[in-house]
Amino acid sequence: EYYHASVEQIDSYQGWRIGLPPQWYPTHSNAYYTGVTGGSFTEVSCMGIPSKERLLQAANNRYRNPFGTEVALLRTSEGGMARMAVSWDTPGDHGERGRIRGQKGTFYGKFEGPQAEQQAAISRPPLPPGVQAGGHGGSHGQLMNEFVTAILEERPPLVDIAQALNMTVAGIVAHQSALRDGELLKIPQYKI
Repeated sequence: EYYHASVEQIDSYQGWRIGLPPQWYPTHSNAYYTGVTGGSFTEVSCMGIPSKERLLQAANNRYRNPFGTEVALLRTSEGGMARMAVSWDTPGDHGERGRIRGQKGTFYGKFEGPQAEQQAAISRPPLPPGVQAGGHGGSHGQLMNEFVTAILEERPPLVDIAQALNMTVAGIVAHQSALRDGELLKIPQYKI
């Protein structure tokens, strides 16, 4: 989930963030699931809440988007489900949160469950000299370095075209569902 009130105040090229449909911003929501599992979303029902913020109302933004908050319930390619909430207009605590709950364990800041001793060792490789970690917990530098390294090593990047499409198209379809009052819609699937 991703909550960020007053998104219109964040600097962006030609104000692209102002009125952006919340589910169109996948990096802090859908990408968490697809990036961790390598899976995808197959169908979605999404509800939107019309915004009371002037710049986030349909008549006042380039997207003609009426929603400041969208909450999607998505079916996963593995048969599970995920809830993705993205909001631009709810005051209070903000940021991104990823929680995973399953029958073999739960992860929310730390892993808890009977297989705790089997959890993967997670470490980040060092960045090349002069490369800054960047924002969002250092992910910017790591993503850039991985992409450039993949090109130099002539191998597919960790985030390939299919995974990028599976991250983003689900949000596009979720917004369509919200515009249709939560209609359950199929999500196209991409593979290389």
